[in-house]
Amino acid sequence: MEVKNLYFAYNGNIVLKNINLEINLGESVAILGENGAGKTTL
Repeated sequence: MEVKNLYFAYNGNIVLKNINLEINLGESVAILGENGAGKTTL
């Protein structure tokens, strides 16, 4: 999976900005962060 320059705003608040991510077949990734950091949105 590959994501380039992802941007997402919710109710006028920028949640994700300029996110780039590449996950290759067989790799595992953990998304860590504070509440409201955009983990679920990603």
